Amino acid sequence: MRILIIVTLMLCWQLSYSQDSLKTMSLEEVAITAVRAAEEAPVPQANLTKKQIEEVYVGQHPIFMLSNLTPGFYAFSESGTSFANYGSFRLRGINQERINITLNGVPLNDMIDQGVFFSNFTDVASNFESIQVQRGVGTSTNGVSSYGGSINFESINLAGKEAYSEAQLGAGSFDTYRGNFQHFTGINEKGWGFLTSFSKLTSSGYRDHTETDATSFFLTGGYYGENDLLKLTFFTARSENGLGYQTVERSILESNPTTNLLSENDEDDFTQFLAQLQYNRYLNDDLTLGITAYYGGAGGDFVTFGTNFPLQNDHFGAIANLTYTRGDLELNTGVHGYQFQRKNEESTLTDLDNPFYNEKSDKSEFSAYAKASYVTGNLSLYGDVQLRSARLNISPDFNAVGIAPEGDLAFDWTFLNPRVGASYEVSESFSVYSSFGRSNREPTKIDIFGGFRLDDTNYDNVRNGEPFRDEAVNDLEIGARLNQQNLVIDGNVFLMSFEDEIAPNGAILDFGVGQRRNIPESTRSGAELTWTYAPTSLITFSGNAAYLNTSVKDLIVDGNSVDDNEQILSPNWIINTQIRVNATEKLTFSLSGRYMDRQFMELTNDPTFTVPSSFVSDASVEAKVTDGITVSAFVNNLFDESYYVFGAVTDSNFDGMNVEPGFLAQPERNYFLSVNVRF
Repeated sequence: MRILIIVTLMLCWQLSYSQDSLKTMSLEEVAITAVRAAEEAPVPQANLTKKQIEEVYVGQHPIFMLSNLTPGFYAFSESGTSFANYGSFRLRGINQERINITLNGVPLNDMIDQGVFFSNFTDVASNFESIQVQRGVGTSTNGVSSYGGSINFESINLAGKEAYSEAQLGAGSFDTYRGNFQHFTGINEKGWGFLTSFSKLTSSGYRDHTETDATSFFLTGGYYGENDLLKLTFFTARSENGLGYQTVERSILESNPTTNLLSENDEDDFTQFLAQLQYNRYLNDDLTLGITAYYGGAGGDFVTFGTNFPLQNDHFGAIANLTYTRGDLELNTGVHGYQFQRKNEESTLTDLDNPFYNEKSDKSEFSAYAKASYVTGNLSLYGDVQLRSARLNISPDFNAVGIAPEGDLAFDWTFLNPRVGASYEVSESFSVYSSFGRSNREPTKIDIFGGFRLDDTNYDNVRNGEPFRDEAVNDLEIGARLNQQNLVIDGNVFLMSFEDEIAPNGAILDFGVGQRRNIPESTRSGAELTWTYAPTSLITFSGNAAYLNTSVKDLIVDGNSVDDNEQILSPNWIINTQIRVNATEKLTFSLSGRYMDRQFMELTNDPTFTVPSSFVSDASVEAKVTDGITVSAFVNNLFDESYYVFGAVTDSNFDGMNVEPGFLAQPERNYFLSVNVRF
């Protein structure tokens, strides 16, 4: 099915470009088509184009754009703003450590903790061409398991574009300022071209002392030939943040919603980078080869409660994929291998050069997949199988353990993840589909440790492989798509059945990270709907809705029997609506609203500990002053609602008893103004 996308792109560009340019455009897509689902594939998905990104993007973390795009998706940050500091998200109530995230097919997840720290590459989304979000098991991809879903970012495509420069300036509430400058050289007669981008962003944050000072640099480009593409994509970013990971009791927030219980001296300073070199080639009319090598890393200081927790990661790997297309058959195979190295330390601020805790770990993985799609008449068949084999090796600090060194600890996993599906074209504008997939996932190091360090309190359990087991999910998806000239509707129902699900239990570990446990039997089921209706060229109605039903079976929590209870932080309803009015060719208004149902904070479903439901509206206006100048203004939380998105039980007395719910407060009405100048 992916060949349909490639052919469509080629036909569209044929009107303006030579055959050479057509090949270059499709070659630039090779890396992402290997991990993405085709639009007709039998999996729930949402796709954001370059135009859609430009309509809403003003420097915020990309996950906040996806909140309005994707059913069942919500995001929040520790600073209360969408621009800076640590951002997190959940999809179908599943946390981001179980979501696969890639850039041009290269993994962005931390392979040991399995999450993504968006704070570390602020404003990189200004260089995205498109974004795809798959919900559920989806199709095989590279890196951590696509367990609750996957997100693939595509860097900007350069072939066919003319040289340009663009400056983006923004300012808004909470002393937020952003500057971004981008320059594209164009592709010269010898086939070489590069794009560079530099960004600077500062913000005081909504919550007390959660300020951010961030810079980033992005480069992409290379050689664009008739049958070959050699492309380098590189980014590096540094962010300095005031920390705000701890939730605050409701009683305190009611008198001062910006309260941050952490000290103004609690801060971090991290740098992250990623370099990927792609080589794509047409071997013949039916066969395309893609090879990518990459190296990335992150490092810096995390200072809290008078202790520094410096962290250093190194991540390098290689990807190769081969696509064969002949008639109605497409075959795609690929392999991926990586080595991820981590160094964890702890030291006092008075003696930074002599850490009192020093642990090293590394993780390696090899995976291979094979995908096939075949079209016969109106019926399209899809099959996909992936083999993943991973090994985690830990070198303990035996001084912290309190015993004589006895060697490293090693954990091995091997998983087989199959997917099958079919779609049927009922008419030119209406199709139905169904798919089934199974995905397995290993625990994170935090899960294995039950925290962030290995010492005399947990070493024996970790050495004996207790208490965590790997998890598995069986995912059934059934959907339908209607695509007419002025109406697009995409809906699906799903049933996800889990075995030993590694899910949060409501308790909080250090640094605001939720504690997780194996739940022997649990399910997530529901329905999702996305719609776009444009009755005229002047007005567009769009939105999405997700209903989620979760169930935990036969579990003992703190001595209490739990059966058929809801999972935590999994709202039953999330609804997004938007109306966009093109008042003139140069003036556009939009108004959006977002409803999120209440969420339980712990597995006994005590109604005292819930994140309350909320409804928030935003508005914006965009004016094209000239062909090269655009001014946009945004008003967020239009009606100045007091609301929360994330919460956790608190123990302010530190006596082991839950006292009241705690939250990360969301901002009051706030504003942002952006000016884009292109020349």
